Amino acid sequence: MARDLQYFINRMIYWCRDVSLGYDQSNRQDFRNGGETDCSALVIHALQETGFDTVAASYTGNMRTNLVSKGWKVVTNNGNPQAGDILLNDVHHVAVYIGHGQLAQASIDERGRASGGKGGDQTGHETNIRSYYNYPWDCYLRYGGGSSKQSVVVSSGKLSVDGSWGAATTRAIQAYLNKIGYHLSVDGSRGPATVRAIQQALNAKLKINLAIDGSMGPATVKALQRLLGTTQDGVISTPSQMVKALQRVLNSGKQWL
Repeated sequence: MARDLQYFINRMIYWCRDVSLGYDQSNRQDFRNGGETDCSALVIHALQETGFDTVAASYTGNMRTNLVSKGWKVVTNNGNPQAGDILLNDVHHVAVYIGHGQLAQASIDERGRASGGKGGDQTGHETNIRSYYNYPWDCYLRYGGGSSKQSVVVSSGKLSVDGSWGAATTRAIQAYLNKIGYHLSVDGSRGPATVRAIQQALNAKLKINLAIDGSMGPATVKALQRLLGTTQDGVISTPSQMVKALQRVLNSGKQWL
């Protein structure tokens, strides 16, 4: 299995098993221990953490079109998904098959509702890993290579200023952080180690007190937005003005953290 798909699976497992992440469609981008998400936001976030370009994917209804444009293939639901497949019902639900007969998903809040509950996983099952089941899935989305991985503009060696935080942007951040004293693998994976380094650097630069928890939650995003001079809403959209500003400053070679 390609390393990128395995890391994607690992991020789904992390959010569904290793932290307390609840379900709430009205607070779906709160990625932290004690935060909240919904089914599509979780899958899109895990893809972005891994470095896959999700284009403008924002909910189940537009995931198919956006991911297919970046190298994912539509596979008929035959009851035999492969590890790393995105299990998609275009209207209602999405999950990820993690192998060994199991899938990972954001399911429902503690009251059996779509929104309004408490932060964090109150039942142990708001986000969960369970045996594979047929939702029914309209299709599987399977990564087939192509242009899904975001890349650096080869001719200039600089990032494309497109507002999408993919692997190339993460590698540039990792390389910059290493220059100012951190020790990160420059692998393009926006995992906890990289986020913790960003949080530590933001605390030092802005003289604030972010939790060093390795989660790119709203507080960390707002701090980055403040530093880069963009709207402080705590959300990384695609495209994002904050990410564009980040890409520009990384391209400039100037000290910013």
